[in-house]
Amino acid sequence: MELINIDNIAHPLYDSFSKLYSTAFPIFEQRTETQQTRAFSHPKYHLSGYKEEDIFIGFISYWDFQEYIYIEHFAIDRQLRGSGYGSRILKDFISRKSKIVLLEIDPITDDISRSRLRFYRKCGFYENPYPHIHPPYREGYTGHKLIVLTTQHVIASQEYAIFQKDLHETVMSDR
Repeated sequence: MELINIDNIAHPLYDSFSKLYSTAFPIFEQRTETQQTRAFSHPKYHLSGYKEEDIFIGFISYWDFQEYIYIEHFAIDRQLRGSGYGSRILKDFISRKSKIVLLEIDPITDDISRSRLRFYRKCGFYENPYPHIHPPYREGYTGHKLIVLTTQHVIASQEYAIFQKDLHETVMSDR
């Protein structure tokens, strides 16, 4: 499997990323193309695409902050889910980082969300107890409740406050 840095909308893998991104996340969790272009210009933002032979498998978009890594979006092609790619990619990603890795998932309300939480637990993530509302990416939508997960350990309230500040002032600064 090959890891490829996608760093602009003209990159050969950008269209594969964009197609998966638009189907894997609801519209209120998606950046517009203009917002995506601005994210590419930020030194803390990274988009890693994964492919095997000529098949685009998935991607991780993340922000590399001083104390932690924030995975903003992670998706595997729907036809390849259940093949082990997701855990391989995520475990490899975590093993390459010395910092805490943080991400968010939907609240646990059904079998799919329970399965997603089990997946992340198997990959080494812990649930954090903080009530968390992620701001909307687009106008006309409201923030949505998510659960914060982290590797290594549950983060302290001061660490969560830093994440909240970074999320609002850096990640979501262009909405």
